[in-house]
Amino acid sequence: MNKFLRRSEGSKHTITLLTGKLTYQEAYAMAKAITDGKAPMPEWVDEKGKTIAKAFGKVEIVRPMPVGCDGKASGVVLVTQFLSLQAPTKKMTIKLDGQTAVEFEQQ
Repeated sequence: MNKFLRRSEGSKHTITLLTGKLTYQEAYAMAKAITDGKAPMPEWVDEKGKTIAKAFGKVEIVRPMPVGCDGKASGVVLVTQFLSLQAPTKKMTIKLDGQTAVEFEQQ
């Protein structure tokens, strides 16, 4: 399950991601690596992989989620922000770690 919720204030979009692609521990490690400058910020990309916007601020890991994907027992809820004049609709693709692109559907 990969879903997103959005709250927009002009061009600032606060996106809550619910994903089973990462466990809570993996997401926490990813957020720490981003904070330490060892990993890139998540990117919102189009269907061709072109960057629409990069996340800014901090990636907040909210809580574990009981639904997982790809053989993972659980997932995670995380929050990030994007600056873009384009608002996400029905589907958005996020590159979580610079390589792994995950398609999210609006909840």
